[in-house]
Amino acid sequence: MVIDIMHWVLMSERSDEYELSIDGLPPDIERLDLYFDSGNRITDNVDTIDVPYELYPEEYFVDNIIAPTRLGLLINKKVKAIFDSLDIKNIQYLNVRLLEKNTQSINQNYYIANVVGKYACVDKEASKLELFDDGDIQFINKLVLNINNGKDYGHIFRLSEFPSILIISDLLKTALAQNNVAGFKIYKPELFSL
Repeated sequence: MVIDIMHWVLMSERSDEYELSIDGLPPDIERLDLYFDSGNRITDNVDTIDVPYELYPEEYFVDNIIAPTRLGLLINKKVKAIFDSLDIKNIQYLNVRLLEKNTQSINQNYYIANVVGKYACVDKEASKLELFDDGDIQFINKLVLNINNGKDYGHIFRLSEFPSILIISDLLKTALAQNNVAGFKIYKPELFSL
């Protein structure tokens, strides 16, 4: 008997305008030419990434800070503990020092989580997509996944057809919800657009 395993789209999105977000690409990432949204492992020896930010009086920290896509996920220790509790092996963690520009305070409770691994599972016929001339996806109006229930995708992976999009298992979705994780929005694929 094949059990239908539900998968979800995980996006770094604010729930309100006062959740801290990082604008611009940190100088360390530009200087080292790093990409954390491609599904590839970083092979450079990188110990810690400095991420400058500005915290306005009404803003507050969340578990996943919204940042430029190339920065990947910017998660705190709580989210890392959830990932670790599910024994997720395909995430490369890099230490982060969040440097507040005005107060010079340093926060070392966050990591860059580089999700390594991509799977081609977009059902291009059933999805509603706008494509570039070369066939790559430009916009998504409706996403339908063709998940092979006999294959182990793990709890989190990137789409080969659009690597900045993360797909998560139902178990990971439940764990994030039970722990009231903020800084993510989770979509049923068919209701997702970009």
